Amino acid sequence: MVKLFLGNRTAVLFLIPFVMMGYFLLDQLTNYYPHNAETNIGMWGFSIPLSESILEVTGAVLIVLNALAINAIYNANEFFERNSYMPSLLYVVMMSFYHATYSIDGLLVAHTFVIGMISQLFLLRQNEDGRKHVFNSSFLAGCAATFHPPLVLLAPLLIIMVRRIRPFVFREALMVVVGMGIPLLYAGVYLWLSDTEIVLKLIDKAADYTSKQTDFLITAVLFTLLFLLSLLSIRSRMKTSSIRLKKLVSMLWWLVLLGAFFGVADFFMYGQIERFSFLMIPLSFFLPFSFSSPTLGGLAAFLFYITFGYSCLKFFL
Repeated sequence: MVKLFLGNRTAVLFLIPFVMMGYFLLDQLTNYYPHNAETNIGMWGFSIPLSESILEVTGAVLIVLNALAINAIYNANEFFERNSYMPSLLYVVMMSFYHATYSIDGLLVAHTFVIGMISQLFLLRQNEDGRKHVFNSSFLAGCAATFHPPLVLLAPLLIIMVRRIRPFVFREALMVVVGMGIPLLYAGVYLWLSDTEIVLKLIDKAADYTSKQTDFLITAVLFTLLFLLSLLSIRSRMKTSSIRLKKLVSMLWWLVLLGAFFGVADFFMYGQIERFSFLMIPLSFFLPFSFSSPTLGGLAAFLFYITFGYSCLKFFL
């Protein structure tokens, strides 16, 4: 499987929906993750008058779309010497350990907007007017924050990330404020008119959530080992890469820090691990490097197969 997705064969992307379908059917068979007919969508409220099956299918579809979008960004910006399709597979496998994959919520919708934000940031050029892409990325970040309010912390990070590519321009910094402010203003008005409140606890009904935390601990070890292998490969890649790629990688590091902060806060405040899922976005860009090393690639593949195997077996444990 690893060799298949590492090769320059675009057709392997057609396998991504089938991988996701496999996880979906396993969850339907075992009812491993709690399912609700309502979902937390941040500033837009808590209840959606839709059936459980619609929420479940929509979550699976959105995971596939997110995975394909990440892969398109990865290849378009030449993170690797040749096209690779591991980012899409890694995103689906890593997200299979999170509740939102099996029943859509605001957190997963926020993933989509954050991925769109990244695509716009990566279109910035040092010597070109960046107001359009800065506004678009900020607007998408603002949309993400309406579905997951803690993402308002993206505002200062956006200014820092833009500075990695562009010199500081006051108008572009202003675009960050305006871009994020527009969707937040509309969502705030809706919140006020509907007389609802923001609920930061993502999973209200979480039967046997302790087992999900055990899954997280096991996978955290596997992901960390893969990440450490990636760091060694990234260091080697950065020595010969363009200055632009180095700047793109540095932008992703800020998302790693933000995802880690969200995850730790979620764990200590609510005893949940759902917000660690934000880490899966930048990790989908970083982890493929671990498979490219001629010396460490075999170990990385071994760790991936353990992760993939456990992601399937967990439904029956």
